[in-house]
Amino acid sequence: MKLDPVFTVKNNKLYKIADDSQVEVSSLKRVDIPWSTIELSPESYNEEYLANLREELKPLDETESFVYLAPKVDKALNTPEDIELYVNAFNHCARRIKDCQCVAGIELPAEVLSKGTTEDSAMIWFMETLAKKHGQYVYFAAEEAVKNLNLADKLQNLAIVIY
Repeated sequence: MKLDPVFTVKNNKLYKIADDSQVEVSSLKRVDIPWSTIELSPESYNEEYLANLREELKPLDETESFVYLAPKVDKALNTPEDIELYVNAFNHCARRIKDCQCVAGIELPAEVLSKGTTEDSAMIWFMETLAKKHGQYVYFAAEEAVKNLNLADKLQNLAIVIY
């Protein structure tokens, strides 16, 4: 099931597609999701947690409230194998909540941003993997992380909301 996008990104700002109005990220609810809560061991996912997450999100579809998911990197993210596990875990999470229209998108944690912005970076891999089935999502990056990592210029032309 593919959902139509509700939001778009222009100049690193969030806009509602329906009326082209700018949306403050602070109006969205942040949902923190620790990686270790989703992936109990390599490629073994916490289906009970993901089912509960979906149950919490679904009622928001009726209220026109929106959230963004904020992955928490609480495991090693050093090797290409670690990055693959991370990407797969959050892609699995997205599959489990795929029909939740209230999910505007996903934050790119500093740990992922710190891996670079090239075409083969963890950030691009993450975004491209999720976009295959979840093209409605927009991506968010905390302004503090962007500043600390000196990424403002590199993210300027990417569809990432900096808040």
